[in-house]
Amino acid sequence: MNQTAKHQPVMLQEAVDALNVEANAWYVDATFGRGGHTQEILSRGGKVIAFDVDQQAIEYGQSKFADQITEGKLKLVRENFDRLESTLDRDQKISGILFDFGTSVDQLTDDERGFSFDSDAPLDMRMDNRLGVTAADLLNVLPEKQLADLFIEFGGEHQARSIAKAIVQNREKGQPLTTTRGLADLIIRTKGRREALHPATKVFQALRIAVNSELDAIEAALPQAWNILQPGGRIVTIAFHEGEDRPVKHILKKWVAEGKGTIITDKPLTPSPAEVATNPRARSAKLRIFEKARGL
Repeated sequence: MNQTAKHQPVMLQEAVDALNVEANAWYVDATFGRGGHTQEILSRGGKVIAFDVDQQAIEYGQSKFADQITEGKLKLVRENFDRLESTLDRDQKISGILFDFGTSVDQLTDDERGFSFDSDAPLDMRMDNRLGVTAADLLNVLPEKQLADLFIEFGGEHQARSIAKAIVQNREKGQPLTTTRGLADLIIRTKGRREALHPATKVFQALRIAVNSELDAIEAALPQAWNILQPGGRIVTIAFHEGEDRPVKHILKKWVAEGKGTIITDKPLTPSPAEVATNPRARSAKLRIFEKARGL
């Protein structure tokens, strides 16, 4: 693994402030990652049930937080957050739930995981290695139109159709894409380098979302979060692109219309200029806060 970069939790203070952490109350960190948000909740006296599908994240947490686990302050669960209800005990009282939909730097820079176009690795992109379908599988099986639609819907890629056509032409020549560098080079040849972002950024994002069914998981998890949350408890979300933020906005507005609670953030909170300066990946983050009605 490339260890040159270190993961920094995005909007750490703002997110945990939003949870209104109370001593000895239980909170769910639905996206544990490297445990930055979990650590802050614990430091304020809260207890945490943390979810992550990535076995490396779970093992890291078991090592770093061994004392808190032994003391019964932290439970680590290797599950996707779309299994909140089926995983938690029905009698478990949850005072707040945090979703940080970002990918950790550790995942992006792991040369074996295939998330990054900065290294040459197998086109994998599975956050959970128990999943059956990899990015390479999608690229080498999906029809041209379906590939293009995927790049548009999940990545906002303006040259999606040209890229999809080039991928299929490669396939037809008996040259299926199997590595991150192979895909990145094909995209550069198709698009050129005339943009601030790396030309492959949006396609890689789209593939990662598709492989891990990330948007489906968000839509499935939020209603479960409301169900398990105590009245007066809060749901906090951090999204990094419109595809993640859109279902959150839609669901929160629906809940307000149904009298299920209140949106605390009329407009999403965004990182301070100081945070963006020290952690550029935070620049697109949007934080939303919802409070469940107390009479329910």
